[in-house]
Formats: sequence, structure tokens, C-alpha cells
Amino acid sequence: MDDIDLKILGAINSISPKSFVSPVKVNDLLKLNETELGNRLKLLKKSGHVDIMTGEYPSSLTLPNAISKVYLTDLGRESLTQK
Repeated sequence: MDDIDLKILGAINSISPKSFVSPVKVNDLLKLNETELGNRLKLLKKSGHVDIMTGEYPSSLTLPNAISKVYLTDLGRESLTQK
């Protein structure tokens, strides 16, 4: 996990530490390439730091790789407190 991953976790936490949020709103804070953000979110899901939901029907709040919601797990919140 690098600094960008920690910034992603921090952005999710700042929007809502306990519920699903739109990754597009997270990216409004981060200003990353949407595809890069989606790829990083998938890796953070594999490591257990976030949970993601994908949608079959893209909307303005969905990333290009179909991620529609993202949630910070307990492990993700712990990572923020250990930085």
C-alpha cells in the first residue's frame, strides 16, 4: 500500500466512514484518472481494505470499470489510524 492508496482510504473516510459512497465523489476529492482509481479500488478490495459494488447499468456516479459504490472496511479504517 502506497501514499495514493492511503489518500483513497482517507477520501472515502471523509465522505462517509460507515456507509457505501460513490467512487466518483471520492475522485472529486482526489482528481485521479478514473480507470486508475478503479484499478486501485479492486486491489484494495483484494487486500480487504474496502468493499466494492459493481453495477450493470452505468450512471454518472459509476467508474468506467463498473464500480458504483465503495465502502471502507474495519481494516481500511485501522490503516488510516496507523499512518
